Amino acid sequence: MMKLLIKYLLILPFSGLLAQSIPLFETDLRMRVVEDDLLYVVVQIENNAGRTITELEGYLTEVDPSLNIVSERKVVHLHPYEAPFGPNQTIIRGLTYTFDRTLDYRYRYHISKIRFTNDERVFMYSPTEGLVRVD
Repeated sequence: MMKLLIKYLLILPFSGLLAQSIPLFETDLRMRVVEDDLLYVVVQIENNAGRTITELEGYLTEVDPSLNIVSERKVVHLHPYEAPFGPNQTIIRGLTYTFDRTLDYRYRYHISKIRFTNDERVFMYSPTEGLVRVD
């Protein structure tokens, strides 16, 4: 009994750290300049949710240095008729913008629509709030 109690007390503090360390979705934005007049913005999403996704959409927002919205474009990563996006997989989409060297380009990406396999509910995702049901 004492050995079991000692194991429990040693494992308990570390289990909370490990459970909260990985977000459900990891988003990575990369910018590439193409031929001096085009900016190619790549959005990469990694599925750490442990569930297969059948629909995935979001918005790529361009902001100025004061964080005012300059433009916003919808990005459809996964249509309902495409192959599902499984756990621990990565999906990539890119958008092009005109490029001017005198401007300061900043982008943010927000996941606005997620639908899982065998689930009719629609969710959005926030890194701080997690999954939020929207329908």
